[in-house]
Amino acid sequence: RDDRLAGVDRVVTCTPPLPDGSGPTPAMVWVAARAGADAMFCLGGVPALAAMAFGLDGMGPVDMLCGAGNAYVAEAKRQLFGRVGIDLLAGPSEVAVLCDETADPALVAADLLGQAEHGPDSPAYLVTTSEATGRRVIDEIDRLCPTLANAAVAAQAWRDLGMVIVAGSREEAVDITNWIACEHLEVQTADDDWYAERLRNYGSLF
Repeated sequence: RDDRLAGVDRVVTCTPPLPDGSGPTPAMVWVAARAGADAMFCLGGVPALAAMAFGLDGMGPVDMLCGAGNAYVAEAKRQLFGRVGIDLLAGPSEVAVLCDETADPALVAADLLGQAEHGPDSPAYLVTTSEATGRRVIDEIDRLCPTLANAAVAAQAWRDLGMVIVAGSREEAVDITNWIACEHLEVQTADDDWYAERLRNYGSLF
């Protein structure tokens, strides 16, 4: 394809099979197709990285490995660096969501769980100026978590490292969020620009 901004000639994607081994999740197939992947293989984790790096069954060898994973994936990428390029050696994933009363509690809950499910050591923080919204988010997490394919992992991360912080003002919410200094920071408010101008400490802002 000639519309890829990075000029990549061929994109190979890998995703783990469903727990019953029947194939990849339909959502992952849709996302890969939507993103313009040239090939998708139902294989995950360290075996997928090895297959792409060494060129198993038409998967490569690729020039660069990108994407998130657990501690085993991070170690595999470290060992494969030099044979192939890598994006980075990531630590445990973490997320903070800063929201007010206008945020959709179900969306906030999904975003928190989306990071918590990376591993039992993945913190998920909610900073909100609305106690009522915070309580509704907790209720949504309780509802959504059991529906996840890796619910046990997400539940453990949320139980051990999840936190809901109610700020007395939006200024205090900014101070708390800057103190947390999270890897992934999401802002879901009625005035995102106001917050974005004052937030300083984060890895990436959404």
